[in-house]
Amino acid sequence: MKRRRRLPFRTIIGLAICFLAVGKLSLSQRFGVSLATSQDGRFKYEIFGKDDPGKPLMILLHGASGPGVGFYREQAEYFSNNGYTVLLPHYFDATKSNNPTIDNYRAWVNVVKTLLREQRTPAASDHRKSVLVGYSLGASVALAAGSQEVPVDAIAEWYGSLPDDFFEHLQGMPPLLILHGERDTNIPVGNAQQLIKLCEIKQFQCESHIYPDQGHGFTGAALKDADSRTLSFFSR
Repeated sequence: MKRRRRLPFRTIIGLAICFLAVGKLSLSQRFGVSLATSQDGRFKYEIFGKDDPGKPLMILLHGASGPGVGFYREQAEYFSNNGYTVLLPHYFDATKSNNPTIDNYRAWVNVVKTLLREQRTPAASDHRKSVLVGYSLGASVALAAGSQEVPVDAIAEWYGSLPDDFFEHLQGMPPLLILHGERDTNIPVGNAQQLIKLCEIKQFQCESHIYPDQGHGFTGAALKDADSRTLSFFSR
């Protein structure tokens, strides 16, 4: 009986690397993504769809797992297909870690500020609508930015929380959509309930929806509903 010939270890590793590279390329081609670097060189960001100043601008903030996760890219494609120029910043580039420390939050908020500033052109006479959507850690970054009155027209936060230091130095909040799962054990629903209460006390313009059967992240009909609610909220 002939023994099967095993591939050398280096060959296996090489094939794996090629497979990953092709996978990344096909993903980028599928989503029509272009890569850019901030003018100060601190971070990269991806542009989903045509970068058209005539379209509203969306900055999409990924969670702790990073910008390469398929879900965030699918969300970026979804919003791009619904009329937005979507920017996906690699905001971890601006820090040495993805730990949610106060210094890191400040750096990540500055990434949002930088992107918004760079998207403004001196020749632009009309206001370009700009919105933030964030997921988990990215939602917390969006809330931190909103609390410092970063110039956006609205924020949709999906299962995030407002960091304590930014709550203590709250300056304001743009119109806010709060979406959370009641079964969330990562960022408990109490964080959303506190945000809702804060909106009532401060008389911020806020809407909310708690999904009774969802945990940390939405799936199935809840995901479709959250996407629909987000688009509807941003269209006002």
